[in-house]
Amino acid sequence: MTDQTPESGQVRPFAAVLQDIRNGQISDAAAVSMQELVAAVREHGKKGTLTLTICVEPMKNNPDALAVSAEVTLKAPKEAPKAAIFFADNDGNLLRDDPRQLALPGLRRVETPTTSNTPKDLAQ
Repeated sequence: MTDQTPESGQVRPFAAVLQDIRNGQISDAAAVSMQELVAAVREHGKKGTLTLTICVEPMKNNPDALAVSAEVTLKAPKEAPKAAIFFADNDGNLLRDDPRQLALPGLRRVETPTTSNTPKDLAQ
């Protein structure tokens, strides 16, 4: 951790401050989350977000000291859940078959003849 004061008018690099928050844990978490985000965006072809929230507040009983905390939030795209098709009846019940569609009569299996119908078989 660096406690050196920058020269007047000089801005300390943000990455340096970020590295000092929780001994670099936030910076590391952001880097890992960024990798996860990139992989998810490439996999799903949708956008995602990585949010870094930094909170700065004065310390109680010491107005010169500031408490700095940070949080990394990842909203990676994910695969949409698979949908199943249902139909609603007049009572609001979900059914797999459309209740307004006429039903086909029962289907039955047609047996395949044991002899083949090739010209050779028909000649016999």
